[in-house]
Order: sequence, then structure tokens, then C-alpha cells
Amino acid sequence: MFESDGLPLYLKIKNVILQRILSCTYTDRLPGELILADEFNVARGTIKQAIDSLVSGGMVYREQGKGTFINRDALLKHYTDLPDVLVAFGTPQPVQAEVISLLATMADHDVARQMGLEVGSQLMRLERRMLQSDRIVGHSLSWLNGRFYNDLSHIDDEGTLYSQLREAFGYSPTHARENFAPVVCDPRLARLLGCEPGEALFKIERIARNPDDVVLEYSITYVKNATLSLEIAANQNAADAHWNCKIVAR
Repeated sequence: MFESDGLPLYLKIKNVILQRILSCTYTDRLPGELILADEFNVARGTIKQAIDSLVSGGMVYREQGKGTFINRDALLKHYTDLPDVLVAFGTPQPVQAEVISLLATMADHDVARQMGLEVGSQLMRLERRMLQSDRIVGHSLSWLNGRFYNDLSHIDDEGTLYSQLREAFGYSPTHARENFAPVVCDPRLARLLGCEPGEALFKIERIARNPDDVVLEYSITYVKNATLSLEIAANQNAADAHWNCKIVAR
């Protein structure tokens, strides 16, 4: 089940259990040590070591005679939020997201393809606009996986989307991929953003996943008067002479 990479077996099992906690495979308590030992085909003592390591880190706690439970407070602290947008705007005032609508919908062909779902899958559609000193600087549509967030009934204008998802459901995306593209504002976007057709915009597509690589959110955001500064670090692999690049937002 595990490749030999020098990491002690109990730590490998600990990491698997931690990923299951983060992805809400385990939502309240862990299975018993004997059940886990049978699943991983290891001695019970190895499972105990793995859980002891999670206990020492504060992620779980034991109750005598009842079992091992997930520490929800520690779980929330484990996450760090990805900002709603990674671009910078022309003026330093803070940007606030204002909710326009939140409603249940079904995945069309394009959204289903992006999220790896069947057409017609249940989603929550969140529409927001971004304001800076009462000026509209962006518009965002997010589709949230209904398998995880179908009971979502409210998102307010305070706090990030992910922090509110964690507060309501206990989990949010843990990694994301974004695609940035310069586009020309069309008449529909001009009405939404209060700008002129033909103006330059950034289109930002985000696909955000949980630790099990399940897509929890797909979003399309358009922003105006924004800049994005990137630093590209490149290095050559001595073994095969291939170049590897890492791009970092500045």
C-alpha cells in the first residue's frame, strides 16, 4: 500500500488519516484502532503511534471509553485562505465582495466539464461583485459542488468565501489552480462593471479542490483597473537538461 521512501510507516498512516480528516471522510470521530489496523494491514501499535502523533499535534483528542474525536477548532486553524482575487488594483483601498445572488442550479455542459461532474449535477451558484470605495472593480460567478454545499443558504459580505464555507460546513478547498487571461470588455460585461465596451479586463478562472482532488468550486471573475506582477524562477535539471519554471505572484 505504501512505497518505501524512508518515512516511518506510522507517519505515512498518520498522513493518510489527516488527509481524510481534511476532506471530511471522517467528520466527527475516527474509526477504532482495530478497524484501522485491519484496513492498513498493520499492527494495532502502529495505528496507535499514528493517532498519538495526531493527538500531540492537537488535530484529534481521545475520550476514555468513547473513542478518538476530531478537534474542529484545530481543523479550522489548519486551513489558510486563498484570497478571492490575487490581482492588485490601481488604488490602495480595500476590496469588498458584495453578494448579488445565491441559488441552487444544475451544471450545464461547460461547468460540468470544468468540475468533472455529470451534466445536471446539483450546484450552488454564487454571484458577487467587487467594490472598492463604492466603485465596481470586479464581477464573479462561483459554482459550488452541491454534493458538499447543497444546504448553503447564506453568504454575507464580511469575510472570505472559504472562511464562511468552513464555518458552515467545516471544510473548504485546500488547493486551487487559476488561469489569467487579458480580455476585451463586451457590452454585457460593460453593464455589469460600469465600464465602456472595449476596455481591457482580466478574466480569472479558478478551479479549487479538496485533498481528495474533488472540485469544490469553479469560478469566473472579471476585474478592471487591475495589475498582476509575476516572478518566474527557472532552473535546468542537470540529469536531462530540461528547464523547470516556477511562477510566483508578487
